[in-house]
Amino acid sequence: MKNTLILIFSLLIISTFAGCSSKQKNAEQQSEKKQLIGMEKTVTVVYKNVSMAEGLRIAEENPDAIILDVRRDDEYKAGHIPGARLLTMETITAESAAKVLPDKNQLILIYCRSGRRSKIAAQSLLDLGYTNLIEFGGILDYKGKLEK
Repeated sequence: MKNTLILIFSLLIISTFAGCSSKQKNAEQQSEKKQLIGMEKTVTVVYKNVSMAEGLRIAEENPDAIILDVRRDDEYKAGHIPGARLLTMETITAESAAKVLPDKNQLILIYCRSGRRSKIAAQSLLDLGYTNLIEFGGILDYKGKLEK
């Protein structure tokens, strides 16, 4: 009887830890990608991360791309990459994004000061259904002339 109770208790502990591990892995996967499920197929959408130099090259090769600054308003006004639009990371909602970024399939290159907020903003936009996102770090790595 005692051995049976120990065996049952051990199995409960093992299944609990296995379930937690699986949930954590699923949460990590969801933070990295979003599944869009159609009737015929499943498409995985992720945002791409590149260097500042690579992001600027991509923007130059794609004149219709939007460069998005997700810093605070005062940071943006102090100087931003020429032509960049402002959508602060803290204010990203479906409504605010739609005003600045009406086409969810348009190429959007996202930056902030150091790269931390731009990653959060890219994930937020991905969660809102934007499909063509490139996060390219922070303005600290930008060597060009700033627009004010």
